[in-house]
Amino acid sequence: MSDIRRLFVTGASTGLGQGLADHYARAGAHLGLVARRESLLRELEKEWTGRGARVEVYAGDVADTGFMARSAQAFVVAAGGVDLVLANAGVAIAHRVLEGESRDIAWLMSVNAIGVTNTVVPFIPAMLKQGSGVLCAVSSSAGHRPLPGRAAYSASKACVTSFMTSLRMDLHGTGVHAMTLCPGFVHTPLTEGQKGMMFAIDVPRAVGYMVGAIESRKRTYTYPWQMKLLKEVMARVPESVIRRLAPPPRTSSSS
Repeated sequence: MSDIRRLFVTGASTGLGQGLADHYARAGAHLGLVARRESLLRELEKEWTGRGARVEVYAGDVADTGFMARSAQAFVVAAGGVDLVLANAGVAIAHRVLEGESRDIAWLMSVNAIGVTNTVVPFIPAMLKQGSGVLCAVSSSAGHRPLPGRAAYSASKACVTSFMTSLRMDLHGTGVHAMTLCPGFVHTPLTEGQKGMMFAIDVPRAVGYMVGAIESRKRTYTYPWQMKLLKEVMARVPESVIRRLAPPPRTSSSS
Protein backbone atom coordinates (compact mmCIF):
# COMPACT_ATOMS: atom_id res chain seq x y z
CA MET A 1 0.00 0.00 0.00
CA SER A 2 1.32 3.44 -0.90
CA ASP A 3 2.37 5.74 1.94
CA ILE A 4 1.40 8.79 -0.13
CA ARG A 5 -1.77 10.35 1.25
CA ARG A 6 -1.07 14.10 1.28
CA LEU A 7 -0.18 15.37 -2.18
CA PHE A 8 0.05 18.77 -3.81
CA VAL A 9 -0.18 18.84 -7.62
CA THR A 10 0.21 21.70 -10.10
CA GLY A 11 -1.29 21.54 -13.56
CA ALA A 12 -3.94 19.40 -11.85
CA SER A 13 -6.91 20.24 -14.05
CA THR A 14 -5.95 18.11 -17.07
CA GLY A 15 -3.38 15.67 -18.43
CA LEU A 16 -0.68 14.09 -16.29
CA GLY A 17 -1.42 16.19 -13.21
CA GLN A 18 -5.08 15.21 -13.21
CA GLY A 19 -4.19 11.60 -13.95
CA LEU A 20 -1.77 11.29 -11.06
CA ALA A 21 -4.08 13.05 -8.60
CA ASP A 22 -6.93 10.78 -9.73
CA HIS A 23 -4.77 7.73 -8.94
CA TYR A 24 -4.33 8.81 -5.32
CA ALA A 25 -7.80 10.31 -4.81
CA ARG A 26 -9.35 7.90 -2.34
CA ALA A 27 -10.61 7.77 1.24
CA GLY A 28 -7.93 9.11 3.56
CA ALA A 29 -6.17 11.15 0.88
CA HIS A 30 -5.74 14.91 1.13
CA LEU A 31 -5.10 16.66 -2.19
CA GLY A 32 -3.98 20.19 -3.00
CA LEU A 33 -4.82 21.10 -6.59
CA VAL A 34 -3.32 24.03 -8.50
CA ALA A 35 -4.32 25.26 -11.95
CA ARG A 36 -5.49 28.49 -13.53
CA ARG A 37 -8.98 27.25 -14.40
CA GLU A 38 -10.88 27.07 -11.12
CA SER A 39 -14.02 25.65 -12.73
CA LEU A 40 -12.17 22.49 -13.78
CA LEU A 41 -10.64 22.11 -10.33
CA ARG A 42 -14.06 22.43 -8.70
CA GLU A 43 -15.40 19.63 -10.88
CA LEU A 44 -12.54 17.39 -9.76
CA GLU A 45 -13.06 18.44 -6.16
CA LYS A 46 -16.66 17.28 -6.34
CA GLU A 47 -15.71 13.96 -7.92
CA TRP A 48 -12.87 13.15 -5.55
CA THR A 49 -14.59 14.22 -2.35
CA GLY A 50 -17.25 11.77 -3.43
CA ARG A 51 -14.62 9.05 -3.08
CA GLY A 52 -13.79 10.17 0.44
CA ALA A 53 -10.75 12.34 -0.28
CA ARG A 54 -10.28 15.85 1.07
CA VAL A 55 -9.50 18.44 -1.60
CA GLU A 56 -8.04 21.94 -1.39
CA VAL A 57 -8.33 24.13 -4.50
CA TYR A 58 -5.80 26.85 -5.30
CA ALA A 59 -6.64 28.62 -8.56
CA GLY A 60 -3.75 30.68 -9.87
CA ASP A 61 -0.52 30.88 -11.82
CA VAL A 62 2.53 28.82 -10.83
CA ALA A 63 4.73 31.66 -12.11
CA ASP A 64 3.39 33.84 -9.27
CA THR A 65 5.93 33.28 -6.49
CA GLY A 66 3.82 34.84 -3.75
CA PHE A 67 0.70 32.88 -4.69
CA MET A 68 2.59 29.59 -4.68
CA ALA A 69 4.24 30.29 -1.32
CA ARG A 70 0.86 31.08 0.23
CA SER A 71 -0.71 27.99 -1.32
CA ALA A 72 2.06 25.73 -0.04
CA GLN A 73 1.76 27.12 3.47
CA ALA A 74 -2.02 26.79 3.43
CA PHE A 75 -1.85 23.18 2.28
CA VAL A 76 0.71 22.13 4.89
CA VAL A 77 -1.51 23.61 7.60
CA ALA A 78 -4.69 22.02 6.20
CA ALA A 79 -3.16 18.58 5.62
CA GLY A 80 -0.80 18.53 8.59
CA GLY A 81 2.19 17.98 6.33
CA VAL A 82 2.85 16.73 2.81
CA ASP A 83 4.01 13.42 1.32
CA LEU A 84 4.33 14.28 -2.37
CA VAL A 85 4.67 17.52 -4.31
CA LEU A 86 4.29 17.17 -8.07
CA ALA A 87 5.43 20.19 -10.07
CA ASN A 88 3.67 19.32 -13.29
CA ALA A 89 2.34 22.58 -14.75
CA GLY A 90 3.87 23.38 -18.13
CA VAL A 91 3.30 25.14 -21.44
CA ALA A 92 4.55 24.88 -25.01
CA ILE A 93 4.77 27.65 -27.58
CA ALA A 94 4.75 28.06 -31.33
CA HIS A 95 8.14 28.24 -33.01
CA ARG A 96 8.76 31.95 -33.67
CA VAL A 97 12.33 32.39 -32.50
CA LEU A 98 13.58 33.10 -36.03
CA GLU A 99 11.09 35.96 -36.18
CA GLY A 100 12.70 37.62 -33.18
CA GLU A 101 9.67 36.98 -30.95
CA SER A 102 10.72 36.61 -27.29
CA ARG A 103 7.56 37.43 -25.34
CA ASP A 104 6.22 33.88 -25.50
CA ILE A 105 9.65 32.51 -24.59
CA ALA A 106 9.66 34.60 -21.41
CA TRP A 107 6.19 33.28 -20.57
CA LEU A 108 7.25 29.68 -21.16
CA MET A 109 10.36 30.05 -18.98
CA SER A 110 8.32 31.63 -16.18
CA VAL A 111 5.90 28.68 -16.14
CA ASN A 112 8.14 25.72 -17.00
CA ALA A 113 11.22 26.68 -14.97
CA ILE A 114 10.29 29.31 -12.37
CA GLY A 115 6.97 27.55 -11.85
CA VAL A 116 8.85 24.46 -10.72
CA THR A 117 11.02 26.27 -8.20
CA ASN A 118 7.97 28.19 -6.98
CA THR A 119 6.25 24.85 -6.40
CA VAL A 120 8.88 22.70 -4.71
CA VAL A 121 10.99 25.13 -2.69
CA PRO A 122 8.26 26.40 -0.30
CA PHE A 123 7.60 22.82 0.85
CA ILE A 124 11.20 22.04 1.79
CA PRO A 125 11.12 23.35 5.39
CA ALA A 126 7.98 21.33 6.20
CA MET A 127 9.44 18.18 4.66
CA LEU A 128 12.73 18.64 6.49
CA LYS A 129 10.84 19.03 9.76
CA GLN A 130 8.88 15.83 9.22
CA GLY A 131 11.96 14.03 7.83
CA SER A 132 10.18 12.61 4.80
CA GLY A 133 8.51 13.42 1.50
CA VAL A 134 9.03 13.43 -2.24
CA LEU A 135 9.55 16.52 -4.37
CA CYS A 136 8.90 15.53 -7.98
CA ALA A 137 9.13 17.71 -11.08
CA VAL A 138 7.91 16.81 -14.55
CA SER A 139 10.61 17.59 -17.09
CA SER A 140 10.70 16.02 -20.57
CA SER A 141 12.75 13.80 -22.82
CA ALA A 142 13.36 17.02 -24.76
CA GLY A 143 15.47 18.19 -21.84
CA HIS A 144 18.10 15.52 -22.51
CA ARG A 145 19.11 16.80 -25.93
CA PRO A 146 18.04 20.15 -27.45
CA LEU A 147 15.75 19.82 -30.45
CA PRO A 148 15.31 22.15 -33.43
CA GLY A 149 12.15 24.20 -33.28
CA ARG A 150 12.03 23.79 -29.49
CA ALA A 151 14.87 25.93 -28.19
CA ALA A 152 12.90 27.44 -25.32
CA TYR A 153 11.03 24.28 -24.38
CA SER A 154 14.16 22.12 -24.43
CA ALA A 155 16.08 24.68 -22.37
CA SER A 156 13.31 25.01 -19.78
CA LYS A 157 13.14 21.26 -19.28
CA ALA A 158 16.92 20.90 -19.06
CA CYS A 159 16.78 23.59 -16.37
CA VAL A 160 14.20 21.59 -14.42
CA THR A 161 16.26 18.40 -14.56
CA SER A 162 19.43 20.20 -13.51
CA PHE A 163 17.71 21.99 -10.61
CA MET A 164 16.14 18.83 -9.24
CA THR A 165 19.39 16.88 -9.52
CA SER A 166 21.24 19.52 -7.52
CA LEU A 167 18.40 19.74 -5.00
CA ARG A 168 18.52 15.97 -4.49
CA MET A 169 22.18 16.25 -3.49
CA ASP A 170 21.36 19.12 -1.11
CA LEU A 171 18.70 16.94 0.54
CA HIS A 172 20.85 13.83 0.86
CA GLY A 173 20.48 12.23 4.27
CA THR A 174 17.42 14.26 5.28
CA GLY A 175 14.76 11.70 4.40
CA VAL A 176 13.42 14.02 1.70
CA HIS A 177 13.83 12.90 -1.92
CA ALA A 178 13.95 15.10 -5.03
CA MET A 179 13.36 13.51 -8.42
CA THR A 180 12.54 14.26 -12.03
CA LEU A 181 10.15 12.54 -14.44
CA CYS A 182 11.06 12.84 -18.13
CA PRO A 183 8.15 11.63 -20.23
CA GLY A 184 8.28 11.18 -23.94
CA PHE A 185 5.19 12.01 -25.96
CA VAL A 186 1.91 11.63 -24.08
CA HIS A 187 -1.54 12.29 -25.54
CA THR A 188 -2.67 15.30 -23.45
CA PRO A 189 -4.09 18.75 -24.23
CA LEU A 190 -0.48 20.00 -24.32
CA THR A 191 0.35 17.76 -27.28
CA GLU A 192 -2.99 17.99 -29.09
CA GLY A 193 -2.48 18.42 -32.81
CA GLN A 194 1.27 17.82 -32.62
CA LYS A 195 2.72 15.68 -35.42
CA GLY A 196 5.60 13.23 -35.41
CA MET A 197 5.08 11.96 -31.84
CA MET A 198 7.17 8.79 -31.73
CA PHE A 199 6.20 6.11 -29.19
CA ALA A 200 3.31 8.25 -27.88
CA ILE A 201 1.33 6.79 -24.97
CA ASP A 202 -1.97 7.70 -23.30
CA VAL A 203 -2.36 9.27 -19.86
CA PRO A 204 -3.32 6.08 -17.93
CA ARG A 205 -0.19 4.34 -19.15
CA ALA A 206 1.93 7.39 -18.37
CA VAL A 207 0.47 7.58 -14.86
CA GLY A 208 1.45 3.94 -14.32
CA TYR A 209 5.07 4.82 -15.13
CA MET A 210 4.89 7.90 -12.89
CA VAL A 211 3.47 6.10 -9.88
CA GLY A 212 6.04 3.32 -10.13
CA ALA A 213 8.90 5.80 -10.37
CA ILE A 214 7.65 7.96 -7.48
CA GLU A 215 7.02 5.08 -5.13
CA SER A 216 10.42 3.55 -6.01
CA ARG A 217 12.11 6.92 -5.37
CA LYS A 218 13.79 7.04 -8.76
CA ARG A 219 16.14 9.93 -9.50
CA THR A 220 15.82 11.06 -13.14
CA TYR A 221 13.35 8.72 -14.80
CA THR A 222 12.66 8.68 -18.54
CA TYR A 223 9.67 6.80 -19.94
CA PRO A 224 8.41 4.88 -21.85
CA TRP A 225 11.31 2.49 -22.32
CA GLN A 226 11.62 3.38 -26.00
CA MET A 227 12.35 7.00 -25.09
CA LYS A 228 14.87 5.91 -22.48
CA LEU A 229 16.70 3.95 -25.16
CA LEU A 230 16.39 6.81 -27.63
CA LYS A 231 17.91 9.17 -25.04
CA GLU A 232 21.11 7.12 -25.06
CA VAL A 233 21.20 7.12 -28.86
CA MET A 234 20.47 10.85 -29.16
CA ALA A 235 23.33 11.67 -26.81
CA ARG A 236 25.79 10.17 -29.29
CA VAL A 237 24.55 11.25 -32.72
CA PRO A 238 25.58 14.48 -34.50
CA GLU A 239 23.30 17.49 -34.94
CA SER A 240 22.72 16.62 -38.59
CA VAL A 241 20.93 13.44 -37.53
CA ILE A 242 18.95 15.28 -34.83
CA ARG A 243 17.70 17.74 -37.46
CA ARG A 244 16.36 14.90 -39.59
CA LEU A 245 14.78 12.88 -36.76
CA ALA A 246 13.18 15.70 -34.77
CA PRO A 247 9.40 16.14 -35.04
CA PRO A 248 8.23 19.27 -36.86
CA PRO A 249 8.11 22.51 -34.85
CA ARG A 250 4.92 23.45 -33.05
CA THR A 251 2.64 25.88 -34.87
CA SER A 252 0.50 26.86 -31.85
CA SER A 253 0.88 27.46 -28.13
CA SER A 254 -0.59 25.16 -25.46
CA SER A 255 -0.91 25.15 -21.68
